[in-house]
Amino acid sequence: MTQHSRHLLLKIRKQARLLALLMLLLTLLPPAGSYAQQEPVDVQAVFDAMSVADRVGQLFVVSFDGADPAPDSAIAELIRDYRIGGVVLNSANDNFRNVNADGSQADTPEQLISLANRLQALAFDGALPPAESLNPLTTDIRPLPLPDGRGVTLPLLIGIQQEGDGFPNSALRSGYTPLPSNMALGATWNPVDAAAAGKIVGHELAGSGVNMLLGPALDVLDAPRADPKTSLGVRSFGGSPYWVGRLGKAFIGGVHAGSDGQVTVVARHFPGQGSADRIPENEVPTIQKTAEELELVDLQPFAAAARPSELGDLITTTVVTDAQASAVTDALLSTHVRYAGLQGSGEGVPPISLAPQLGEDLLNSPLFADWRGQQGLVMSDELGAPAIRSYYDPTLQTFPHKRIAQEALLAGNDLLWLSRFSLDDDPETELANIKDTVLFFREKYRADADFSRRVDAAVLRILNLKAGLYPELDLVNTLVQRDETADQIGGQQAVVAQIARDALTLLSPSPTELGQRMPTGPGPEDKVLLVTDARLGRECNAEDCPSFPLIDPTALEQSILRLYGPDATGQIAPDNITSLTSQQLSAHLAGRPTTLAGEEIDRLIDEANWIVFATLDNDPSVPGANALREFLTERPAGRERKRIIAFAFNAPYFLDATDIAKLTAFFGVYGKTDPFIEAATRALFREFTPPGAPPVNVTGINYSLADKLRPAANQSIEIRVPDVRTEMGSNTFTAKVGDTLRVVAGPIYDGNGRIVPDGTMASFKLKQRNDPFELPLGEASTTDGFAETLVTLERPGDYEVQVQSGQAQGSLSLLLNIVDLEGGEAEVAVATPTATASPLPTETPTPTQTPSPSATPQATPKPTPEPTPIPPLPPRRVDGGALGVSLLAIVLAAGIGLLLYRASLAAPNASLQVVLTVAIGGLVAYLLYGLGLVPGADMLQRELRPWGAAVITLVGSGLALLALWAKQVADSREQE
Repeated sequence: MTQHSRHLLLKIRKQARLLALLMLLLTLLPPAGSYAQQEPVDVQAVFDAMSVADRVGQLFVVSFDGADPAPDSAIAELIRDYRIGGVVLNSANDNFRNVNADGSQADTPEQLISLANRLQALAFDGALPPAESLNPLTTDIRPLPLPDGRGVTLPLLIGIQQEGDGFPNSALRSGYTPLPSNMALGATWNPVDAAAAGKIVGHELAGSGVNMLLGPALDVLDAPRADPKTSLGVRSFGGSPYWVGRLGKAFIGGVHAGSDGQVTVVARHFPGQGSADRIPENEVPTIQKTAEELELVDLQPFAAAARPSELGDLITTTVVTDAQASAVTDALLSTHVRYAGLQGSGEGVPPISLAPQLGEDLLNSPLFADWRGQQGLVMSDELGAPAIRSYYDPTLQTFPHKRIAQEALLAGNDLLWLSRFSLDDDPETELANIKDTVLFFREKYRADADFSRRVDAAVLRILNLKAGLYPELDLVNTLVQRDETADQIGGQQAVVAQIARDALTLLSPSPTELGQRMPTGPGPEDKVLLVTDARLGRECNAEDCPSFPLIDPTALEQSILRLYGPDATGQIAPDNITSLTSQQLSAHLAGRPTTLAGEEIDRLIDEANWIVFATLDNDPSVPGANALREFLTERPAGRERKRIIAFAFNAPYFLDATDIAKLTAFFGVYGKTDPFIEAATRALFREFTPPGAPPVNVTGINYSLADKLRPAANQSIEIRVPDVRTEMGSNTFTAKVGDTLRVVAGPIYDGNGRIVPDGTMASFKLKQRNDPFELPLGEASTTDGFAETLVTLERPGDYEVQVQSGQAQGSLSLLLNIVDLEGGEAEVAVATPTATASPLPTETPTPTQTPSPSATPQATPKPTPEPTPIPPLPPRRVDGGALGVSLLAIVLAAGIGLLLYRASLAAPNASLQVVLTVAIGGLVAYLLYGLGLVPGADMLQRELRPWGAAVITLVGSGLALLALWAKQVADSREQE
């Protein structure tokens, strides 16, 4: 054998090995972006294997005290002997700490991972020692004696509340990314931001062993009250049913994308408590709305979250797996509110969470029937909340725990949250009540066929939910490895910082007037006094649980010095900036002693050119909450010589018009965590123009959300005919008299410069040119900012189609010139106007009436949609058909290669080398296409599937042949 032949043989062997490896990779290629399991768990088989105790136990989710689930603990007993289906963790129960006893930041992720792993081990009859709980192996788990009648072991649902804005809405803070509040996301009006926030939540919860998120809140704050004890505040996305639904769906899709589908989303507070006159904690409130009003406003965001959709329907993303993440809520959490329009309003009427109307009228309604039929699950709110206690016994002498749980199940709840499940909040009493309730349910299951059918239906929903979280319902899939998730938790501050900047809102004055009042921020010679509401919070009741300020008293000062101090731009001198708390200022104004001498406070006020207030709400029970209002009232002298700035780090509606008129500027921030403090600092120094807009009514600045969501008057709506092809080089097409054209108008923009909510009405009319007579074509509601109608070509002539929506007149008309041809055909000339840019938001808000929400709002896709939507991608980019045609393409390419190289195939094994080269090139291209890494893959998948795979394979084979030819040419030249 010659040297050349040996060399060629070695190359062929290497190519053969590579080809074998590629064939192996083909067997591992997943469907693009699929979250579904390849072989889903057989839920019915699991259900059939369950004992009565197994089935009944799955209904219950409990809260518990402490962070040590030892085998002899109360929670271990409930998990193993009573088969409970899940737990809800909370720092209030001392399950974990964000702040150590000495005030330092705790390592909360490690605490949570350890706790979650140990709880899951108990669910599978094992004990996981604390020392091995962060990176456990199955060999670390010590088997425990099996309980009597052990049937099926299943993973626990481990739930947590993580709604953003730090304490108290976010349970996990230390070591985690500081999340934006829902209202901050609402102020961005951007589903991309909502999805990004949800993705952070899903990623970090899954990395911590948490598989159930109690949130987001989909309540519509259509009539916000300036009373923090009766309002959801920043926990709501806003006051528009459409936007709450759209942003909520994007957030849900983000959670699913960030967790790879391993975190269940429980949207709350179904069917909506935004209109309640009090928070349903100590008393069951009544919402006085008709059933029609509830359907049009409160129910719409939940209905949107229940409709089938994917994240890619809401935002544009290049990450295929993100685009295919479900934007449908997995569960709904029923709230302790009564609804007069559904139930009546007497004190004896139960809250909807315990009423038959929950299942009969709401879940069986057309809005939710399909979602419920697809195993949509409902979870009760805390069944031991003080409001429930007082409803069953206003004298608080009895607590009918078994009755409460039974009525919650029969009302339509599938998961029953047994928390604070006693009158006296005593852990021993609560444990006894939980045990008694579980045993009661077991007995009733055996004795009552109707009750057992209701339990079985709930259990099947729960099993389907759990089966969707894990490939297999075993312990290995539930355990979390801290070493693998260390980089998964925290570290997304940059994303939240951008959201904070997107949300920041200039509430007063207008941008133009602000430029006159404060063209720049504080300078080197300015004296700045910062007054911060530093009210205290405490996350648990243990003796060693320290208090901490919700906003650090020096947080603004530190942010200013870091960004603009001597080590930065040098715009501010440290000696010229001082921090006070609103508690100190309020006490001083009231003549009470403070930690700082009164004379010193007076001096700081007198010397300051700038006084900046960091406010939260106006809760009268919190000292210093109204310090800004007190200052504006008590200190009018000299105020005109100072710039007084207020930042609302909570909701923007706690100041009235008189207070706001006394301010130089008033900004809405919507969050009190570090990224929002930094955004406020940058706005103070005029680093950027705040782009946000309030998502709720703000009466103090005469801002009406309804007015802003109406079509803007200063726009011209484009009209087009999307479904016809004009002849090349002209604007005409041929149709027949009597044909119907689909005419689309849009996009239509609202007063904030964004697309109008779905359901906004647009009216079309048709007129013959030079004729005053107009033919109304009817009204149409918008979807995605577009409305459409049908125009019938009845007779020849010059016609004009116009559209009007609100005050927006469709001055850009669609001109149709219809000319008779032979055979009943018509030649139609279309004059399509050019689109105009979207209007800028108006600067000065004006009052209007309460909005009339859409009767059938839809979940909307992208912020700037096209009138003719792109059809959805097929569920799989590559499958058996795609592989088959790709192999045919390789055979074709190999044949072409052999023909092209026939003159040089005399060398031994040369033909084999050509075939292997073609096969390798084609299979590499096929793999890249299947993984979505080929530019234009989505278009090929959509337009040519399955032949798109063959096209890519043929190109890959051709490029490989080209490379082989180039190498042979180079080798020939070297030999010469």
